Amino acid sequence: MPANLLPGAIHSISILVTLTFLSSTKTHCSSWSTKDNERQVSIEDSALASQIVFRGSTFVPEEAPARPANANSVAAYFFVKNTYKGEASINDLVTNNFGRINVSFPVSVALSGYKVDLQTVPEEYIIFCNLIEGDVRGVAAVKWSESNDYRVWKTLGWSDWGDWSSCSVSCSGGIQQRIRHCNGMKCNGFNVEQRHCNMFSCEDIINPLAIVGHKSFHPGAEKWDRVPDRPSAWRLRPSSYVWLPSKELFHFAQENTLFPGEFSVFLTVRLPNTTMGTIFGVRSRSRQDAYLSLEATSTSASPETPSTLKVIHASPTDGTDVVRIPARLDDGRWHQLAISFRDSRVVDIYVDCKWLLTEILRSHELDIPKDSDVIIGYLFTGDLEQLTIIPRPDVASKQCEDYRVPITDFQEVFNRFRKKAKGKKTS
Repeated sequence: MPANLLPGAIHSISILVTLTFLSSTKTHCSSWSTKDNERQVSIEDSALASQIVFRGSTFVPEEAPARPANANSVAAYFFVKNTYKGEASINDLVTNNFGRINVSFPVSVALSGYKVDLQTVPEEYIIFCNLIEGDVRGVAAVKWSESNDYRVWKTLGWSDWGDWSSCSVSCSGGIQQRIRHCNGMKCNGFNVEQRHCNMFSCEDIINPLAIVGHKSFHPGAEKWDRVPDRPSAWRLRPSSYVWLPSKELFHFAQENTLFPGEFSVFLTVRLPNTTMGTIFGVRSRSRQDAYLSLEATSTSASPETPSTLKVIHASPTDGTDVVRIPARLDDGRWHQLAISFRDSRVVDIYVDCKWLLTEILRSHELDIPKDSDVIIGYLFTGDLEQLTIIPRPDVASKQCEDYRVPITDFQEVFNRFRKKAKGKKTS
């Protein structure tokens, strides 16, 4: 990607069909135009003005014809992944074409030649286009991102997405949903998204918050609070935590190992800004400097200084390894976090259903103390719903799917029409 490419801006693209970027600004986009005569337009303006807006990933079909030397347009090919506007037209176009669509774009006068070079990793774009005499003609495009996705939907009348709901089951595959609301009389698209969650087997899973007795709660369980808008979640404060001996959790332990040397841990958390403390930890009873923990740390009480999540592994002989999780999670929304520990040194981290990073412990191999206890929420402030431990390192990717299924909630549609009819009656 060129160094001058800024996220959140629509860029003029020369179709080599590599979609080469020209100049850009942060808040505007360039229409498909000549390099010397670019016209800056915003994502919002493009969404309102275009007949069809869709999200697609680029590809080159084997049967793609070569462009004649005197042609004044060129075709780019996309797999349609989502439709923001013009759903009926898109459906007609892709029904018999395996979900694919070709869009013609004007050839830049600065273009000296034509080549097909999309055999590498596909790129995802939001494409703004019009349907003219059966031909889908591109007007503008922007790299797809969560923020650009939101800007398009908001322009078309939708509120922001709410949090994902709790997973319907604790293992073996469930579903969760999130919703949004139409702020106008009419909105294109859908108001519910659904995805699969907790797709791992129920074999040997441990849910500490579901099985602990009153002796494990500090203070007693009767003084703990449930989250008002999430009855399945606990609200943790610095004065409340859970302390569990591993032998009470891992009844299936083999020989000398009480806590498994390789495992995955799943959490669903909501963190306020500047929170601190231990979210999850495994600590030796006899050695205070031998532990493995997930910590929330903050260097300042200022809102501008975010809390940082770290995986910390301490050994009394080899020092401390720290793996920083480069994701801003202290935004007051629910997030899903999965961490696996494997091959003595390897840490895999997934955030909100996506792989984030794989890190190698550099100082020493992972050493889980045999006399370990599990600690949850020590000196920590935040909401905790899911905390699942599985003695297998190969299941971290199965907490939830990034693939989302759009659903139309007909009650929402009914409410919209009722609101519209009421408006007509009062006028």
